[in-house]
Amino acid sequence: MGFVRIIKNLLSLNIPTEHSLKEGMVPLEDAKCPYCNSNFEKPLSRKKTCPVCQHDIFVRTLPFKNDKERIRVAVTEQQAENIDIAWAKVNGTYDDMQKGIQKYESKKKSLNKLWGIEPSGSDIEWHLLLDELIEHAKNNQWGLYRNTILRMAEHLYKLKEFDQSLRKYLNVLYLDVNGPSNATWFNGKPNLNERAFNPLEPIAFIAPGIIKRIVLLKDKRVCIDNEELKILFLEESSQVYAALKTPITPEKALQTLVEKDVF
Repeated sequence: MGFVRIIKNLLSLNIPTEHSLKEGMVPLEDAKCPYCNSNFEKPLSRKKTCPVCQHDIFVRTLPFKNDKERIRVAVTEQQAENIDIAWAKVNGTYDDMQKGIQKYESKKKSLNKLWGIEPSGSDIEWHLLLDELIEHAKNNQWGLYRNTILRMAEHLYKLKEFDQSLRKYLNVLYLDVNGPSNATWFNGKPNLNERAFNPLEPIAFIAPGIIKRIVLLKDKRVCIDNEELKILFLEESSQVYAALKTPITPEKALQTLVEKDVF
């Protein structure tokens, strides 16, 4: 389930009411599949694939405004998306979601015009991420820039483009060593003279989750050894270093990572 399908729902569906959210949904304590009604040994606590019908089952909290009436349910993918939309209405993020729709539709039209064919959802998402990178770089928002690179890595991983995904994760790792920061804003404009990177802790922080995913890709998906990983890191970080003029050289970054037993 992803942003593309949520957008389609927003374009085609009315915002669900409390009554419609309940229809066809299974309270967690019933321990049943919302698709085929098969029984589970125990209630779900997170997303699960039904062993009988093989559909993905999602766990959600119904977005009632009365905190005393919070109900946890097992739902289908479609129902989960409806609940996510309804939550956006409740928590005040629906306007941002609508802006995302406008950007998505605009990008879809521009790519269609450029290519002469309708782009796939993943193509649209990728080009929106590219636009984000440009915007963050222009505004001296290097922490956000780093986060967009991470989303690119995750996007490629979902597409099973494991080699390219690993390269993006290594980009994130190199940026983390350099301590990316976001410029402050004044009168609606970013301070372009503010320091972009601070390689000192705690700004320069290596997230354990990034290391875990790199190791998974290295060992189980791309299947390369540590020496090959180091070479790949130097290749990728050299491109970032040349483009962004980061304070820590690729070689120094690699040395730091080796000293921290990352590689």
